[in-house]
Amino acid sequence: MSVITEVMKRTGASRTEILRVATRGGTTQADWAIAHTIERLGGRRAADLMWGPERIPTQTPTATNPHAEHDPEITVYSEDTAPDSPNRIAPHHPHDGGEAGPLEARADQASTVHADLVDLTEDTTTAGRVSRRWASPIDAVHQAARRTVQQLLLAHPRTRRRAAHRARQARRLALAA
Repeated sequence: MSVITEVMKRTGASRTEILRVATRGGTTQADWAIAHTIERLGGRRAADLMWGPERIPTQTPTATNPHAEHDPEITVYSEDTAPDSPNRIAPHHPHDGGEAGPLEARADQASTVHADLVDLTEDTTTAGRVSRRWASPIDAVHQAARRTVQQLLLAHPRTRRRAAHRARQARRLALAA
């Protein structure tokens, strides 16, 4: 049985009256009875039916801080509230140093190599020795040794997954900047 038929049974109102109240609201006591019956049957609220949400008086919002003053030197950054969005620094951030130089890149790589070696070998001394060498300036022999260590590390499944994860993060950060 439809809602209109049920309202007709309970209130004795005609189909036209019910549709008028449901679409345009009403003013009489009978209109209110129709609206309350529709609400009881799981429809919209009676006040919304009679007045419509646009006709319900709303309070005007008050200022949060009435004593606040505008300062043109302060930059307000928008706050991204989505939990899955990547963290990023605003493009004009004062501490944005741009691309890291070769020494910083080598130091970053040394720290990841150290973490990977400790994870695989569970020997912090050896990992520290290898990663210390990794951060130093290189010649052709050291470069070949580094490539060999990288190949060995990437042969292990855990390290390969971690390296792939780091590469995805770097790409995401590069796209966000």
